[in-house]
Amino acid sequence: MSEQQDVLAEILKKIREKEADELEDEEIENREYGDDYVNQLKYACENLLKKENFAVGQIVKWKKHLKNRKLPYRNQPAIVVSLLDNPVISTTDESGSPYFLETLDIILGIIVDDGTFLTFYYDSRRFEQY
Repeated sequence: MSEQQDVLAEILKKIREKEADELEDEEIENREYGDDYVNQLKYACENLLKKENFAVGQIVKWKKHLKNRKLPYRNQPAIVVSLLDNPVISTTDESGSPYFLETLDIILGIIVDDGTFLTFYYDSRRFEQY
C-alpha cells in the first residue's frame, strides 16, 4: 500500500472505533440496573464510609469494590509506612476524574514484581486490615 492508502486506512479504522464506542455508550446508557447493582452500590458506599484505624507496620489490603488504583493488586498485602496528620489533597484538575480532590492520608509500601519496595499515597478509607 502507498503512504496515502495507509493514512486513509488509519482514518477509517478510527472512524469505525468511534462508531463502536458510541454504540457501546448508548447500550450502557440504556442499561437496566437491578437489585444486585443497587445492593453492591450500597455496600461499597457503607464500606467507604466505615473508617478503620491503622498503625505504622500494619498489613492492609483493598476493601471490596473500592480499589481505584493499579497497585497494590486486589489481594496483595501492603504495609502502612506512614499516617499523615495533614492529608495531601489530589490536585487532579478534572472533576470527572475519580482522583479529583481525593484525600490521600496514608502511605503504603508494597514490593513490586521486580522485588523493589515502593511507597504510594492513598485514601485510607479504601483499605482494611489484611
